[in-house]
Amino acid sequence: TEGIGEDFWPDTFDPALVDRWVRVPDREAFLTARAVTRQEGILIGGSGGSAVSAALTIAREHDEDATIVVLLPDTGRQYLSKLFSDSWMRQYGFLEGPEVIRVEQVLSAKGDELPAVITVLAHDKVRQAVDVLQTHSISQAPVVREGSTDVAQFVGSIRDRELLERVFRDPDALQADVASVMAPPIPVVEWDAAVDDAFEELERAPAVLVAKAGQVLGVLTRSDLLDFLAHRRQAPSR
Repeated sequence: TEGIGEDFWPDTFDPALVDRWVRVPDREAFLTARAVTRQEGILIGGSGGSAVSAALTIAREHDEDATIVVLLPDTGRQYLSKLFSDSWMRQYGFLEGPEVIRVEQVLSAKGDELPAVITVLAHDKVRQAVDVLQTHSISQAPVVREGSTDVAQFVGSIRDRELLERVFRDPDALQADVASVMAPPIPVVEWDAAVDDAFEELERAPAVLVAKAGQVLGVLTRSDLLDFLAHRRQAPSR
C-alpha cells in the first residue's frame, strides 16, 4: 500500500500513544477499499482500506453496542487505474477468478469497415431501407425517429428476412413507411457491462445496441461476439 511502510514517521505522530498495531496485508486493504466504495459509496484508497480493515478486526472483539471510530486518510480518485481496476488487481495477484470481458472490448475489436451505427429513419420508405441494407451488406438495422444516437430515438428495427416476406407477399409494401413494417427495437446493453449480459440478449435477438451515457456507440451481432472469442482464444502458432 502506497505510503505505508515508509522509513520515517511525521513529527506529528507519537508512537507512545499507540495501544496496539494491526497488520493489514495489501490484498486485504485493497479488497476492503473496493468493498467500502461499492457498498457505502465512499471512494477511498488503499490506506483507507487498511484503516477500515483494522477497525473491523477491532470491532469483532467488541459487542455490537461498541462505537469504533476510523479515520480514512485518502481518497481513491488517484487509484482508479490500480486497485479499482480488475485487470491490475489480477496482474499483481490481488484478485482471483476469471477475467471479466466487457462489452466495450468486443466493440473495440470490431473492424472499421462500416460506420459504427447504420440506421434508417422511421419515415423512410421500405425501398430506401432495403437500399441501406444492400449498400452496406448488412442484414439488419435499427430504426430511429430522428437522425440521432440518443437511445430514446431508437424506436424499432428492420431485418432483411422480414422485409423479404413482406415485399414478396405485397410488392406495394416497398412504398410504405418503415414505421409501418418495423420490428421491436434492438436490445440495449451498457458499454461497461460484462459480455455475459450481451450474450444473454444475443440468445434472444440477432444483435444488441451498445450504449454509454444514453448514446448508442455501436451494434454488436452474434457474429461479432463469435469472431472476438475465436480470435482472442486462438493459440498462437509456433
